[in-house]
Amino acid sequence: MRVAGVDLGEVKSRLETLRSKSLLAEELLDILLTTYNHSVVSPESGGEMVRLFIAKELDSPDALQMLLDLSLKAEPEKTLKVLRGHGLVSEP
Repeated sequence: MRVAGVDLGEVKSRLETLRSKSLLAEELLDILLTTYNHSVVSPESGGEMVRLFIAKELDSPDALQMLLDLSLKAEPEKTLKVLRGHGLVSEP
């Protein structure tokens, strides 16, 4: 799947080797907590994020993929900027 010219499959495979997973998770969560597009975060997804936060598992592979998917839906440009900052996508 591609979003804004970015191959999400490639990004998700690069997540596995990323060293700063916790920082990326925090930055993606920040995007979701500050977005005006709340409708993309279902109550179930919000509850799952809270559970993962409490369990300190936001940097797990499944959590990162959920955060990535939701933040791309809510704020694609901000998300791509964060991904570029972590070297997960190249500059346009």
